[in-house]
Amino acid sequence: MSEADAVRQGMREIDFVLHSSWRLGKTIVAGWTHEGSRASFCFSEPYTVLGSAEELPRLVRGRRLMDAASFTETCKLLRARPLTMDLPFNVGTAKGEVSPLLIENLVKRYTISATESRAVILFDIVSFSKHTPLEQVAQLSSLEYSINSAAKRLNQAGLRTELARSTVGDGFYVWNRGEGPDADLRSWLALLLILADNALARQKGNQKLVPTLRAAFTIGSHFSYHQVEGTTPRGFEYIVGEVTIALARIIAKALPGQILIGQFQRELGGSAGAIETLGFLARAEQIAASLSGLEVGHATLLGLRSRTTSPGDKSGLTVYRIGDKHGYTHQAFNTRVTVDRENCDPLMLGCGSADLAGFGAEPAPYDMKAALKRPTER
Repeated sequence: MSEADAVRQGMREIDFVLHSSWRLGKTIVAGWTHEGSRASFCFSEPYTVLGSAEELPRLVRGRRLMDAASFTETCKLLRARPLTMDLPFNVGTAKGEVSPLLIENLVKRYTISATESRAVILFDIVSFSKHTPLEQVAQLSSLEYSINSAAKRLNQAGLRTELARSTVGDGFYVWNRGEGPDADLRSWLALLLILADNALARQKGNQKLVPTLRAAFTIGSHFSYHQVEGTTPRGFEYIVGEVTIALARIIAKALPGQILIGQFQRELGGSAGAIETLGFLARAEQIAASLSGLEVGHATLLGLRSRTTSPGDKSGLTVYRIGDKHGYTHQAFNTRVTVDRENCDPLMLGCGSADLAGFGAEPAPYDMKAALKRPTER
């Protein structure tokens, strides 16, 4: 057996063992470790893992790969007996060994993971239920194309982006599988490119087959899991948590065509501190310069500019307070986007101040310094 065949055979064996022990989702992987050509896995019920995560956060945060001591501690905490298997290769980072990251990527399908901070977009198709089934599927397909096209353009510009999505029936949650501030900034640029592609498609196509969108964007925490479907966990992840709840509440009051970005803080890591929403937009505009020269709607992109708006009778920065049915308040900015293209009139996205009649939110002054001193109100 060749080395490549041994690796493929070993990965199939690992997946078979994981799937058998997963038992249709009754248990999940809490951790794993390796030594030489042996790998050991710790399985436990999801509620046991999640209930123990406060005492041992690494059960749901970061990689499930553990050193031997941490793995033993995990099994002891969960009162789980480790499952050990022999492999037809050695696992490690030395030459001729199989990288543990290959196994980690397979293990992820059988875990529940927590992410402390990630940018997520919610696209909602306006009046979706009023369209015929044929129009509905055409609109979803059109939005899917715009999402795929935006990811392709970002990668063409050297901004590595892998956009994941999960459906909400009349739209999608969309996020970058990469993590960190740079990945979040690219998610915002993806939002702009998606909306630009959608707007141009509506200009030249059958408007019943191309959706009218409203969009919300914010940053927050969530859990990731793989849906249990039949006898196999699906290869695509789903997310649920603070960030998805906030987006659903924010977009509920949005007008057709409106773009809302939540008030948030984004930690930059290390000693770099944090930025709030407006600082985030400023950084995104700097990065957007690297997209100049891309083709958008058969014309060369010259620039993407984002700005928040205030009501006509207000001066200074304005944030909107959006109340939900549970009595909680969420804060967001109304955003106007200008897409400049060569030899074309500017493409305007979002709602201007004069377009906000009927927007069921209360404008309030925004204090940038104060926003960095306290958690975002949810």
